[in-house]
Amino acid sequence: MTDFTLIQYQQLIAALKDADYLFITFEEFVTKSLQRSVILRHDIDRHPERALKMAELEGKLGVIASYHFRIGKGSNDPDVIRKIKQLGHEVAYHYEDLNRALKVGGRFSNHHKEVIEKAIKSFRDNLKYFRQFYPVSIISMHGDPIHSADNRDLWNYFDYRTEGIICEPYLDIDYSTTLYLTDTGRRWNSSGVNIRDKIRKNYGKTTGEPLRCECRLRSTGNLITCLRNGSLPERLILNTHPQRWTNYTIPWITELLFQNLKNLIKYAISVGR
Repeated sequence: MTDFTLIQYQQLIAALKDADYLFITFEEFVTKSLQRSVILRHDIDRHPERALKMAELEGKLGVIASYHFRIGKGSNDPDVIRKIKQLGHEVAYHYEDLNRALKVGGRFSNHHKEVIEKAIKSFRDNLKYFRQFYPVSIISMHGDPIHSADNRDLWNYFDYRTEGIICEPYLDIDYSTTLYLTDTGRRWNSSGVNIRDKIRKNYGKTTGEPLRCECRLRSTGNLITCLRNGSLPERLILNTHPQRWTNYTIPWITELLFQNLKNLIKYAISVGR
């Protein structure tokens, strides 16, 4: 029990500091020209109390991060959101409105007008809800591998910028100049079990080949070694899922077993498509 603990996460932050990275939010990324910077993005899919633990640790270490909340009960905890805001972190909406609108009687219907209108209304209502706690201007897609639709498809019918949104990271950042790494699948090289959370060429502002890490990234320890060796580029986005990061043995083992099972299911889905 070494990786995916808050102890290891603290070591990761220390390595980023030693490598002279500036910790910024998405809002700062898109409104300022900053070099040698890193965004700590956290997708809260489950266990928001673990997100708060991570936010408190970051506060003690003097760094800021971007916390992305879903609308569902497993993520949406008003007390946690308020406390994370008070710690000085950015709050974003982790949207899944198209998937929710498409689910009718346990099945999925096509992208017809009624579904799109329902999804847009859902997006607006949920954005308004989160703005009770924070002036949200950042959104990010929640990728559910079981659902057939990609939540980003909603923007083929609606411009999120009309709602005061300045950045959807998958669409508004050029990943040919910024390296994106995620712990999806409870690993940092999860291409085999990563169905939605991928950066592709010619998607959004990424017109060239997306930056790739040449290091071996099986673990957080590998990532720390890359930082210490100076092997990573000037701009980084590190996406973590706080439910995976805990110092307590039973929750850590439970998450490990759950994620291993989930990875098998996701791999089977990816092979079947």
